[in-house]
Amino acid sequence: YQRRVRGRSNDISDIKSHQPTSQSCTSPFESTLSFARRKKSVVFADNMGLPLTQVKMLKVEELDAAPPPIPVRLIPKVDTNNTAGCTSPSIALEPGLRANFSQPMTRLNFLDSIRQHHVGLESVHISSLTITGSVLVHNICFQKKVKVRYSRDYWLSHEDITAEFSNSLAPDLDKFSFRLTVTGCPGSLLEFCVCAELGEDELWDNNSGKNYQVECLLLPPPNPLFQNNPAKELSTRQGPSSSANKRVYY
Repeated sequence: YQRRVRGRSNDISDIKSHQPTSQSCTSPFESTLSFARRKKSVVFADNMGLPLTQVKMLKVEELDAAPPPIPVRLIPKVDTNNTAGCTSPSIALEPGLRANFSQPMTRLNFLDSIRQHHVGLESVHISSLTITGSVLVHNICFQKKVKVRYSRDYWLSHEDITAEFSNSLAPDLDKFSFRLTVTGCPGSLLEFCVCAELGEDELWDNNSGKNYQVECLLLPPPNPLFQNNPAKELSTRQGPSSSANKRVYY
C-alpha cells in the first residue's frame, strides 16, 4: 500500500512499506556455505616478481663462533640429594696402547725420503697390547738385516726384535714387518726406532730425533665397527704428536 505524506517543504513523497527480502533472511550457515563455494586461486611468488629463495651471507667468524649460552632460567634444577632411580652407565676400561705419532706413510714425499735415508717406518697397527708394523728399506745391496729397538725406561735399557722380509714394494724398495707385544702397566711409555744393516752400514730411523712413542693407558673397549679397519682403529687411539722424551737413541 502507499501513503501520501506532506512534509515541511510541502513536497509529497511516497513511502513504501518495508517488505521482507531474501537477503535479510539468509542464515549464518548459508553464508558460510556460500563462502566455501567460492573459487580458490593459487598465486606463485615468481609471478608477482618476488624471489623464490632467500640467501644469507655468513662471515667466517660467525661460523666459528660458539653457540650462545643457555639462559639459567631455562636449565631445570636437579636435586643432587635425591638419587633414586638415577643410574650412571659404567664402561669397563682395559689396558690399551695409543701411538703419539701419525702414520709415516701419510707424510709428503714419503717414498722419496726412504730413498734418501735408505730406511724408514712405513706404518703401525695397534690392536689391544700388540703393535704390528712395517719398515721400508732402500734396496741398495743384497744383504739386509732389519731390527726394531725399543725401551720402556727411557733408554736405561733396551731390547731388539728382528723384522722379517715381507715383499718388494718396488724394484728398489723392500718391505719388512715386525710384531711387538707390550706387557707394561698403564701409565708407562714405550719408545722404539728402526734400524737397517745394509752391508757394513747401519742406518737408523728415529722419527727425526723424537723416537716413535706409544703410551699404555686405560682405554674403553674398541668400537666393533672398526675391528676390520686398521686405519680407523689407529686414528681413534692415536694421540697428538709429542716431542717430549727424556732420552733419544741414535
